[in-house]
Amino acid sequence: MSHIRYGFALLFFATLAPALNAQFLFERDATDVNQLSLSITNVGVIGKSDVRNNPDGGASMRFPINSGTEHLFEAGLWIGGQVQGGLRFSSAAVTNPSGYSRGQAGYEFTPDGALRFEGPETGLGISDQDVIANFTDKNLVVPGTTTQITDHSDPLYADVEQTSLNWSFPFTENFSIIRLDITNNSQIHSGNPEGFVWDSVYVGQYADIVVRNVFTTQDQGSAFFNKGGLGYLDDVYTTYAFDAGSNDSPSINTYGGITLLGSEVTDPETGETIFYHPMNPVVEDFGIGTPVVDPSYWLFSAGTGVFQGPNSDQLRYDRMTREFPLDEREPAATQTNRERLRTDGQESNGNYISMISIGPFRSIEPGETISVYFGFVAAEKPADFQGVGGKPVDNETTRESFVEAINSMFRVFLGEDTDSTGIYTAEKDVSNTGRLDRFRFPTPPDPPKFRVELDEGTATIFWDRSAEESVDPITNEQDFEGYKIYRTDLGDDLNPTPRVIREYDTPGNDVGFNTGFDEVRLDEPVTFTGDETEYWYQFEVDGLLSGWQYQFSVTSFDFGSEQFAIESLETSANQNAVRVFPGTPPNPRFEDDDNEEFEVGVYPNPYRVNAAWDGGTEQTRKIMFYNLPERAELRVYTLAGEIVAERTHTSDSIGEIEWYNQFSSENRVLSGGELAWDLLSEANQNLTTGLYLYSVKDLDSGHVQTGKFAIIK
Repeated sequence: MSHIRYGFALLFFATLAPALNAQFLFERDATDVNQLSLSITNVGVIGKSDVRNNPDGGASMRFPINSGTEHLFEAGLWIGGQVQGGLRFSSAAVTNPSGYSRGQAGYEFTPDGALRFEGPETGLGISDQDVIANFTDKNLVVPGTTTQITDHSDPLYADVEQTSLNWSFPFTENFSIIRLDITNNSQIHSGNPEGFVWDSVYVGQYADIVVRNVFTTQDQGSAFFNKGGLGYLDDVYTTYAFDAGSNDSPSINTYGGITLLGSEVTDPETGETIFYHPMNPVVEDFGIGTPVVDPSYWLFSAGTGVFQGPNSDQLRYDRMTREFPLDEREPAATQTNRERLRTDGQESNGNYISMISIGPFRSIEPGETISVYFGFVAAEKPADFQGVGGKPVDNETTRESFVEAINSMFRVFLGEDTDSTGIYTAEKDVSNTGRLDRFRFPTPPDPPKFRVELDEGTATIFWDRSAEESVDPITNEQDFEGYKIYRTDLGDDLNPTPRVIREYDTPGNDVGFNTGFDEVRLDEPVTFTGDETEYWYQFEVDGLLSGWQYQFSVTSFDFGSEQFAIESLETSANQNAVRVFPGTPPNPRFEDDDNEEFEVGVYPNPYRVNAAWDGGTEQTRKIMFYNLPERAELRVYTLAGEIVAERTHTSDSIGEIEWYNQFSSENRVLSGGELAWDLLSEANQNLTTGLYLYSVKDLDSGHVQTGKFAIIK
């Protein structure tokens, strides 16, 4: 994987010392191993505030990852507590139309290290992709400058290590778990070697959740943000949002939310870790009080009463301490607050900010660390609630997939702590480490290595048998059961939704269909030039139509685990997926003008605006030229002979147009003889209704073929 780093140099100085400590960059990057792409920085800010104006510049909280559906403007950590009789409060993000700005009020954390990526390729980390950020509130001035950080004179002297944990299994592809290890380092940074105690500490996640498709929306400014519907799921401690009032089309109707998964503190008497969360049925037995998890909402601007935004540290701290309960009824209100949150976006009044927090924590001593876990999660509404008519609907049925993803996230987070108590028992310690490990769970077999060979109208799928040797790291069982083949249907171009078309599994047990593998297993493995993989299985899919996008994948699944009381686990249908574009192969006899089989052509012809595979903007249309040679030059002319567009074609490309950026991925299998064009001129202007001419020149032979097509609007 590749990651683009954005930043500027920051010279770090200790708060009370003139000596230069280190030099770091402000960095932003995004997770990319599953279907949720979340932007992470090393200043505590999550999300990408310019995603509306710069959608191609990277994801903010994008789901599905290859769509333009975003779920976040900006989020950030809040910490507040009593110190020596007074409040100290530090925030990573606040309500600000411009988003993160170095040194501005409310953006009080500064980098304390570079972003780090860990995972299987490094042999480190917890998940398939750990994104680790270190930041601190210790600096009173912008490091490397003399600029005072606005309204930041009494820091907590908190050092934070934030880890984004991400997995690529089907039951983990909707979320990213954020672990925040927050350390009271006042004894190091304050100038007082004894430091000071934090009392009555609350930790929260501020968020401006906005669910919109940034590619198809036409709204600008406040109109982009005010269509939101919001809510809170009490049983799973999740604040969420959805697009309740936009006319964006095409777009995918989804939910995006933030879950407070839990927290951990250390018992000063026993040294044991305590799971500090209301879901812990024995949390009161620890003698440190029962924590409260509660949401808070306010309008971005002009709010009143319970929805009036906090504009000081004291009011922000109050927001985390239940001073503004969600279910309180405003005196003149005709709807409950929850109903307002859900429905205001239908009337373009839904520009709400959310906060979810936990506390109070007992006194946090100098040198002590607490850990707080949040989950950023998204899911699609069911098919019956897609389209503009499904946007405002919010009920148990529309939230089924969303709640399922949240429950999966809790199971992954709890790991071996299966009864949510945090109390060690040998029975729960399946990994035999002498402790309860979070994020320990049975996993599917390895995904098979997979390849698609394309002939005109037919895709031949090959895969290897490496998954059959997989050993589950938790159960230590070689638990492979079978394979499933997935594809999308004709017309799924704009929102690929894979479905199972075949399943093959081990015979003689009570899992699957007991089909065996004889139908697809080869007598001898096949290999391909430049690919050392030995492919032992083959399956053909025919009847594919030229120009459309199909997605194919092969998954592996196991037979489940009686020990963990879970059913069969399967690899993600998106993990090894490829996009396939059927069409004509490179034209071997381009010079045969009299042979219709080898004549260059264009489809659809005539082209009518808003063809079935088009997106909703002028930049996401496409028309296809076919029967092209391996290397060619395409020119489009008006009837008067004026050149309106020029393109170069090679057999390993299908065209550089916006359609493929928004609705496809780079992992493509191409026919080799087709080229897409977006009907935009060299001056980026739309072509008007009329008849147009084109020429295709074979760059190897110099031979030219010509033709014509019509545009109807």
